[in-house]
Amino acid sequence: MDIVARIGTDSGRHSETDMSLAVVKAQLGLLLSAAAGAASTGRELQQVRGIALYDSRKDSFVTSLEPFAAVEAGIRALPLVVERYGVDQSHRIALQLVYEYFARANGLVLDSALVDALWADFVAELEAPAWLMRCVTNLRHFRSEDIHVELGDGVSIFGRDPGLLADLGFGDGILERIDADWSGFGASSFVMVAESSMPKRPDNFILLDDGGGWLRCSRAIGAMRLIASGDVGISAVFLQRVARFNVGIGGIQSYGRSVDTLGTPYEWRPSYRLPYAETYTALARLEKGGYRKAPGNLDLALRAFMSTFDRFPTAMDTKLVDAITALEAVLGSETEIAFKLSFRVASLLGATDEQRATLLKTVKGFYDARSRIVHGGRLGKKQSASLAAVDELRDLVRRLLRSFVLFAADGARHVDKRFFAEDLDAALVDASRRDKLRELLGLSESTSSSDAPGS
Repeated sequence: MDIVARIGTDSGRHSETDMSLAVVKAQLGLLLSAAAGAASTGRELQQVRGIALYDSRKDSFVTSLEPFAAVEAGIRALPLVVERYGVDQSHRIALQLVYEYFARANGLVLDSALVDALWADFVAELEAPAWLMRCVTNLRHFRSEDIHVELGDGVSIFGRDPGLLADLGFGDGILERIDADWSGFGASSFVMVAESSMPKRPDNFILLDDGGGWLRCSRAIGAMRLIASGDVGISAVFLQRVARFNVGIGGIQSYGRSVDTLGTPYEWRPSYRLPYAETYTALARLEKGGYRKAPGNLDLALRAFMSTFDRFPTAMDTKLVDAITALEAVLGSETEIAFKLSFRVASLLGATDEQRATLLKTVKGFYDARSRIVHGGRLGKKQSASLAAVDELRDLVRRLLRSFVLFAADGARHVDKRFFAEDLDAALVDASRRDKLRELLGLSESTSSSDAPGS
């Protein structure tokens, strides 16, 4: 049976919408037949493959064929096209149907099974109410005994597997970029994948991503850094709209860039799942509701803390400066800053008088080294020792920031910024009030043991 005739059979059994689809499918068969015949007179297969509206010469070859106008008009009349894509996109879709067919074909031939498969994909994508977007990035400085870690909220970690990524909808171009990006110090055997979706509307027809995937990746890395030590990070984030039929989006879009930072491995453990989930959820709440109720300038503190991982080139002095900046943002004062900052950190983190005394001296040493660095002074023996122990400082910052994040995001707790700005020291010198505050912040001895994540 002739393919065009076969495409149009049994249309009487369909609803009105199905009949419209069947008519457009029949018209598409005529257009593909015309394109195959015209191309065979001298044009190569590549001339009928591509992305609509990227090459006007290719487009004009297809649009000049007599059946094209009927296909475009038929697509424009489909209710779901009007609702989800917009009538203005009918031209692009008609072109892309031709390009996609010949991208799948082995030659300038008309294959009824291939037409059926293409049309089924087009209709399935049209009927899907939302766009599905996925992004992928290489993880750096990361290890795990599990090759698949489901983090929640559409974020997962997978062992490197090009076949798996292809099954998730990532095209050859992105797979090549991910492979090329897998290099340098800290390159791991894992990738992070995040997905998001948004309802289909004409105004987001060619919007490849709403930023949701990248934001989930960034938030996931932030939560991981706040619960345990290690220099985990991500490289460039590559975006893909996952669809059975590409409506005409080409090129490769990415966020960020790969930074070859130095660091130590981050060892993921199953015991991290709960603290990770709590921290991730808290960060999401703060992003949505703002940091206005959080102690100090918590948003600035978090950015400074994340900079201790991401600055390039990696250097201990900038790491120390960023870590102290994070502390100042949540616990600093305008006067006697070195002593007050050291006292506050020691009082909040120390469980005993001995621990508080040691921490006060340690943090004051870090602050002294920071002052020498930012003012261009030479480091003495003590300052050099503090600089060499900068990862210890970052561990202290991590514990404090995670506690403040959880505290600020908990709507059941009363968070008073003025208390931290005006009454904190008075509470810390009173043993009873200090213990209650440490318990409220999740910093009591029972929640900050050396075995707990983030300790």
